[in-house]
Amino acid sequence: MVASGAWGASGRGGGGGGGGSDVGGAMAAGHARGALALSPVSTVSPSRRVATHARTAVAHTAQEDMARPRNDEGSGVGAWVRRWWRALLAELVSTALLVWLGCATLVPIAGPTSVQLTHPAFAFGFVVVANICAFGAASGAHMNPAVTLAALIYGQLEWLPALTYVIAQLVGAVIGFAGLVATSPADVVFNKTGVTLPGPGVSPLAAVATEAAITGTLVMTVCGIWAAHDPLRPDYSAPLKIGVVIAGLVYVGGPATGASLNPARSFGAALVQNMWECHWVYWVGPLLGGALAALLHRWVLTPSRSSAAAAEPQDAEIPLNDKP
Repeated sequence: MVASGAWGASGRGGGGGGGGSDVGGAMAAGHARGALALSPVSTVSPSRRVATHARTAVAHTAQEDMARPRNDEGSGVGAWVRRWWRALLAELVSTALLVWLGCATLVPIAGPTSVQLTHPAFAFGFVVVANICAFGAASGAHMNPAVTLAALIYGQLEWLPALTYVIAQLVGAVIGFAGLVATSPADVVFNKTGVTLPGPGVSPLAAVATEAAITGTLVMTVCGIWAAHDPLRPDYSAPLKIGVVIAGLVYVGGPATGASLNPARSFGAALVQNMWECHWVYWVGPLLGGALAALLHRWVLTPSRSSAAAAEPQDAEIPLNDKP
């Protein structure tokens, strides 16, 4: 069986799913340009200074909007719940839809040979695109514990919200797969339908390695989108990029492992079908691959803020003795 799951490009800041850290690189670049314009030795033309001040002011405004307390912020458990309930509900519903609609392509309603690899590949990819567009602003649309772990490592999310994200995803996956079983003909939903299992001749360790590789590739893609996020020039194609990557990874890993890429997706099917054979593979592989990919991208592939600021193009200064 083939299935897949995926994750969001951005959300709200340390308090809503990831957006606050997403703007960090862009803010650093904006501050560097602003510092150059304000430097006492700079002789940049007034028009350029005005443009630079405008860009910096917009960036400061975005940062202040993210940091400004909202009516639902405060201290205590009640305040925490008021701050996070939308994000957690978004994760629950988006994961339920991902599992329900994606795994629907694995139900052989038209006969045992009716399920083709193309069907789940495109179904999961397109459902991910739709969910990111629908739920990304509320939670980041992770829909996947491996992506949430990557967000924790990447500094997009703190540990307590990350833990509650995973719980919401697991509950959503169970609801989604239960909804699929309830709406499918009973004679075609047998005990292995929708359950991710290693392919014939594929050992559990080989399956772990495959799941780690394909999930790591997905997480690297998501981390690249996080790192490149610029609030002044948002990438509206990010959901489509992630959906296409998922479709491709299902083609790659489907025959060998079922291409889960997502512990929650595998958990929902295993629990509802009470089928736990090799289930551990679909936790160890995706979480290991996702964690290694996030660490590699954050600490090796992404330049530090100081390096990024130094690489920013700067307006040339005119020596004082060359001024008219």
